[in-house]
Amino acid sequence: MSLNLKNRNVSGVLLAYVKMGSESFYCMAETEYWIGEYWNGYIDLTLGNLESQYFKFLKRFRLDYRELRMEYKKLDLNDVFGREGNKPCLYVDFDNKYFASYYQEQELERRVPKKWKGEYRKVTDLIPVEYKYW
Repeated sequence: MSLNLKNRNVSGVLLAYVKMGSESFYCMAETEYWIGEYWNGYIDLTLGNLESQYFKFLKRFRLDYRELRMEYKKLDLNDVFGREGNKPCLYVDFDNKYFASYYQEQELERRVPKKWKGEYRKVTDLIPVEYKYW
């Protein structure tokens, strides 16, 4: 599948930065996959804990960083909404059970798994500089 950020459905498909251990990546998935209280419905908990299993599950939505960076550079410099809408709006730290959302609908930060901390905030400042494609 080829990535195309132009005219992307920014309200139905969310861009996230996820991390666990020394591994981190960007992924793009439909909003329903970010409702933490339902994560256990997508995985088999007999294979491991929620965090490790859901992190593995998200790998199917993984984006190639170089391609993401190239596609972002193709966006119109004057299209502020398009440029902002194609920055990550979710940050998920599976080690620290922390979920930050800058998605204004559905209050995803309040719909996290038990024992997780959810917060509504701008997430771009949480991402290490070397992983910022914008």
